[in-house]
Amino acid sequence: ALFDPIHPKDIMDKLLKPSLTMGNVDPATIKDEHIAKPPEKKAPAKKKPAAPKGEAVELEVEEFVKPPLAAMLNTFDFESVARETMEPQAWGYYSSGGDDEITLRDN
Repeated sequence: ALFDPIHPKDIMDKLLKPSLTMGNVDPATIKDEHIAKPPEKKAPAKKKPAAPKGEAVELEVEEFVKPPLAAMLNTFDFESVARETMEPQAWGYYSSGGDDEITLRDN
């Protein structure tokens, strides 16, 4: 399920040699431990009240808020927003160059 939204549907046909395929999978043989589970969603960080003067202040972790589109001026801006908002598997796929890495090499 995590593979589908990231990879093209025909990627296995394009990149995997026919001699390496082993046939169809019988769904009855798939066990729960073989099925990838989506990562658990993290609850937003709770805000703590401000510490009184003179006491040690703990840094608060704030939830990432996407900037307005007009504020993103270049590809580095888009990349930093994508890194914060995409699922880790999707970010890993796109940041590594996707399927063929041609765009990654050209940039």
